[in-house]
Amino acid sequence: MSVGRNTLRNPQEEGVAIEEKDPSEKELWQQLPQTDGEERAEVLLQLAQQATYRGAGDEALALAETASEIYESLGARAANADIANAYTGISYSLKELRRTEDAVKVLGKAVDIYRKDHYPFVDDLLRTQAIWYGELGDWQNNLNCQLEAVRVNEIDGNHEWLSKSLYNVAVAYGQLKNYPEAITTYRRARELFKEQKAVVEVARCDEALAEVLIESKEGADALLHIGRALDVAQTLNNDVRITWCLYIKGEALSLLEQWDEAEEVLASARFTADRLETDWNLLLGIETAQAALYRATGRAELAADIEGRLATVREILGQ
Repeated sequence: MSVGRNTLRNPQEEGVAIEEKDPSEKELWQQLPQTDGEERAEVLLQLAQQATYRGAGDEALALAETASEIYESLGARAANADIANAYTGISYSLKELRRTEDAVKVLGKAVDIYRKDHYPFVDDLLRTQAIWYGELGDWQNNLNCQLEAVRVNEIDGNHEWLSKSLYNVAVAYGQLKNYPEAITTYRRARELFKEQKAVVEVARCDEALAEVLIESKEGADALLHIGRALDVAQTLNNDVRITWCLYIKGEALSLLEQWDEAEEVLASARFTADRLETDWNLLLGIETAQAALYRATGRAELAADIEGRLATVREILGQ
């Protein structure tokens, strides 16, 4: 079961007619009794993929495990790529069942095989593995996978995916509170995105850089980057990104003790947030920044009122 670029196969490169469609699940089940060996395992994996698509995790897992058992029974006759594909199918089935810890371990077996065989798209699986580690809160292993994906992209010379991998590395560094490395890596990703004229991606780097720079108490540099990100968001008329940028800009201004402007910007962020679908992380962030500003400017009563309300929301959210 493939992910990312690996799913975008070119039928012409594989000698398949362009108009040919993948068989339906019904057709696969009709085909299954007439197969054995590797062919049967391949059909089982296709059925597992179909089951995963419709959310039948238990069925998908059973099918993928049966395919894996067939490959194991074939011994040396089974291709490494087929074995790895079976592991990938099992891992996605486990993920569908929300058994993420088990899923990431099994996906690691597929990555090991693809790594040894110099599989061209192993970086896709590494990024998927990293995402799952992130969901588990294991940011060190997330970082390890992302760094390996970077090395693969550097060897391949693929700047598009290298820039994306570098961005992911920077996110992991940020989660680990290694802000100097996060800043350096975001800057490198930004330069690569800029070379590609990827305007939105450059703006996301600017936005992320501003957040990390605020954590590093570098308010002036943060203000510069969030201003650039806000320019792009406003040009696109993207209300979600505009609101996040206003919130971050308000924090940068507060860090610089430009209180009046910070208060005005945070109020704008709160106003625009009300027009969006509720995002509790955004609302909590804005109001926490407002409370901090009120305390810093001698308005403790206003700050306490906000903090009391936010405590109620955080208790409900389990934060």
